[in-house]
Amino acid sequence: MKRILSVLLCLLLSAALLNGCGRLPEPTYRVAVASDLHYLAPELTDHSEIFRQMMANSDGKMTEFCEEITDAFLAELIELRPEALILTGDISFNGAQESHLALAKRLAALEAAGIPVLVLPGNHDVYRSSASYIGSETARATVTTSEDFRRIYAAFGYDEARAEDGDSLSYVYDLNATTRVLMLDCNTMHDPCGLSDETLAWIERQLKEARRDGVAILAAGHQNLYKHSFFGFGYVLVEGEKLAALLRKYDVSLFLSGHLHIQHILTEDGLTEITTSPLTMGVCRYALLEAQQGALSYETRPVDVAAWASRQGSTDERLLRFAESSYEAMAARMRVNVAEQFAGELAAEELERLTAYADELNWEYFAGDLRGVEELDPDGSFLAAWNDKGGLFSAYFGSVEPDFGRDFTSWKSD
Repeated sequence: MKRILSVLLCLLLSAALLNGCGRLPEPTYRVAVASDLHYLAPELTDHSEIFRQMMANSDGKMTEFCEEITDAFLAELIELRPEALILTGDISFNGAQESHLALAKRLAALEAAGIPVLVLPGNHDVYRSSASYIGSETARATVTTSEDFRRIYAAFGYDEARAEDGDSLSYVYDLNATTRVLMLDCNTMHDPCGLSDETLAWIERQLKEARRDGVAILAAGHQNLYKHSFFGFGYVLVEGEKLAALLRKYDVSLFLSGHLHIQHILTEDGLTEITTSPLTMGVCRYALLEAQQGALSYETRPVDVAAWASRQGSTDERLLRFAESSYEAMAARMRVNVAEQFAGELAAEELERLTAYADELNWEYFAGDLRGVEELDPDGSFLAAWNDKGGLFSAYFGSVEPDFGRDFTSWKSD
């Protein structure tokens, strides 16, 4: 009832403003944005042998601390009081219903504090082979369908939506009297990493309606509109060009996504896409997006897990020195890759120097701040070594080079 009254008030305010001055004021809001929580329910792991093996082969996600990171993050938001929290998918580790149910309970605390939460599924959230990690073996966990996802997260955007798509879990949410949020699900069973013709038609109807009503649209999805790195297939939406054309046609200037696990910003023909880096990986960042006086600004900030752990009375040194723990998790996997690539080819000292370079460059790339990376390799010898080696990691570091010197942790519209 409170939500219905709020929407009616927004509509009445819109009508009054339109009658009084002929147009709505510029959009004004402050929302938090996070992506790729990869939350794993505590009952699905005992953090022993099979879990440690699995994490050693991952890309550096801090899944063992996903509960602590999530709780620290939600505590910060309660202090910041944004107008809403937008979660752009991969909110569970591998789509187990147990993880979704446990996360929904945590998110309910934010709603209880008066901060609406808007969720959408990522490729790890629905129709995924899910498992538990206990002892030395994995076991099946309950797979989540689209119907399950809608039911579990009904209170986090869906039940309050002004419109829902019949062919996906996409919906439109009234943020306030001047802005609607278009939440796009690109992970249906029949169309993974894509949008059906029916969904594209539904999107255009929502955009037309927003234009008719004189309100702005803020768009969000999980996968990417643009090719931000050398990763393309499975990362860039199959219908990305069609969606981008629709958004430009109706003057949408910003698309929020995740999925790529790097903090990155790319603008093409007036439409900017920001990929927010994972909440439970690397720097463990989220972002604040503000609209004020016709301009948008986006700025990331790390979750201060160490300060939160200290307030909780934790004695776990990995939490109390969380920034170092995160770096070590990412570096551990990179060191294995370096050793495998250059085994027997370099002296121990040179191998260590190359490893240190790869560690730091990889960290800064995921964090989205490459302003000082040239200083790591002033004569270009380390990058040349990777280029000479060839293979996947050569292509990876080569794709990073064009972004040297750039900062993707903040952005302002023109």
